[in-house]
Amino acid sequence: MSKYVELAWPIYEGMPVYPGLPEVKLEGRERLDKGDPWNGTVLSIYLHAGTHVDAPWHHMPNGKGIDEIPIEDFIYSNPLLIDCPLGPDEFVTLEHLEKYGDALFEADILIFNTGYWKLRNQNFKEYSNNFPAVSPEAAAYIRTQLPKCKAVAIDTLSIENLTEAADNGYFVHHAFLDDEKYSEPTMLIYEDINPEPLIGKTLKSAFSAPLRIKGHDASVVNLIVETE
Repeated sequence: MSKYVELAWPIYEGMPVYPGLPEVKLEGRERLDKGDPWNGTVLSIYLHAGTHVDAPWHHMPNGKGIDEIPIEDFIYSNPLLIDCPLGPDEFVTLEHLEKYGDALFEADILIFNTGYWKLRNQNFKEYSNNFPAVSPEAAAYIRTQLPKCKAVAIDTLSIENLTEAADNGYFVHHAFLDDEKYSEPTMLIYEDINPEPLIGKTLKSAFSAPLRIKGHDASVVNLIVETE
């Protein structure tokens, strides 16, 4: 029997975000207990706070906004969980990928379980610094050698080592998001996911439904996976 699980972290005021980003705020505008006719709330959130998906325009000046990505790019029939336990500043490498053999070439979304998600609710300061990331070599391989892959997802605040990115021009983000350099379609990037519900499960399908924010760089999102 199939079961659907959610990989997004809850959204709430004061939730942890990458250091320096605007904090999430929830303003209670109308409230029944104050005599208003309904409850209504204003959400203020940075589009890369919490679980979110990057569109090409995040890094590519001429890239597509989140509203321009075809909806079928958010629907996956062969999700693959890549178990790759990593510590601070370590990388998902080609060796991690190669362990999955033929399944790698059939996958249309790769979900990286580095184990770093365990720190998110225990020690967010540690979680938000020196987190594992995908290596430039692995990113280039995924983009050029896995034509069926439409997206990658990771249990850290960024798919990329941000210290290294400052020196290499954000190579990893560009590898996935550049829709001019590569002949393959853009690969979407999901960041800050919670892969815990997938551990030890058989994955059958997955999907998400981004907010169609016209001409913008990302969307808060919930990634949902069908397991067996």
